[in-house]
Amino acid sequence: MTVPADRSMIKVCDAEVDNLTYKAVWHNDNPIDARKPFEVRAPQGGCATDSSLFGSVKVFKLCEGRIGTDRRVKWGACRAAVWPGGR
Repeated sequence: MTVPADRSMIKVCDAEVDNLTYKAVWHNDNPIDARKPFEVRAPQGGCATDSSLFGSVKVFKLCEGRIGTDRRVKWGACRAAVWPGGR
């Protein structure tokens, strides 16, 4: 997962096609943005990006899930929150 220095977007990748999948759960720094929290899921073997027109990435967590035989994702625990611009 990457966030550029200007915190304008977030990118999450999944390098392998397997039974693991990843997503980023994040918030921006605009207190009136109603679409909180944001979520972006990486496609198997690729990357996805997300951004907000009304703010910058404030905090994010990387979450890992397992894809079952029914193709549903069971999400596990997320990693500790990262504040790219400081608190």
